[in-house]
Amino acid sequence: MMPLLARLPRRPVTAALAAAALLLLPAAAPAAAAPGGYAALGDSYAAGVAAGAYDAASGDCHRSSRAYPALWAAAHPGTAFTDLACNGADTQQVLDRQLPHLPAGTGTVTLTVGGNDLDFEDAVLACLQPLTTEDRCNRALDHSAELLHDQLPGRLDRLLDAVDRAAPGARVLVTGYPDLLTEHPAGACWTGTDSRRARFNRLTDETDDLIRRQATAHGAQFADPRPAFAGHGVCAGSNGEWITGIVLLNPWESFHPTADGQARGYLPAVRAVLA
Repeated sequence: MMPLLARLPRRPVTAALAAAALLLLPAAAPAAAAPGGYAALGDSYAAGVAAGAYDAASGDCHRSSRAYPALWAAAHPGTAFTDLACNGADTQQVLDRQLPHLPAGTGTVTLTVGGNDLDFEDAVLACLQPLTTEDRCNRALDHSAELLHDQLPGRLDRLLDAVDRAAPGARVLVTGYPDLLTEHPAGACWTGTDSRRARFNRLTDETDDLIRRQATAHGAQFADPRPAFAGHGVCAGSNGEWITGIVLLNPWESFHPTADGQARGYLPAVRAVLA
């Protein structure tokens, strides 16, 4: 996921408008520096894909200064911040490519991962594009559900064990994923069907439940972004979409949190746990 996710139009939103929206957020007093420094691990949702303001030096990882890790670090002046999150990362890639670069003595670690392990990108292509069939969507979601039950638990176990070894004594916070879709929109919605959107969201909920259980079993904390994102999925209409739809210009931005989704959805969930 997510995606995670997708090679796939978001209605055009200029960078200026996105920045202006963030300026309207209530200002929060800077918090104290996090002892030992802070490192962000994970996939495109942690990197901030679709939030814009990408760090050119991050290349195809597309790390954004509007992603929740960068926003949390900015609210804690003086905190050493290492952003290792990368677009497309799954649990094995976090283990192999990100953890080896975790600074010694890191005191706080956040992790968002799991969607790419479930081939959510294929599920998006099969279920949420126009002119796809129910059979194709069901087969893709069945495959993702099989990976969720049979493979993801062990993969998360291995990764969380490795995080504990790499950062002994650190606060570890694992996040879930938001429900991407408005299941019963008030107006027309060309993204999937009611039944497809409902099943896709149920799979996300099952994924979050698994991530929460695995995190708790390893002594980590869990941040659930779903309550904050409720009512702001694709096809939310006047409520405001905090998730992109299909983005034709940059397909890799499809079905990811916008700058508002990072600042108003993910950040409050993380801040509530790491306060």
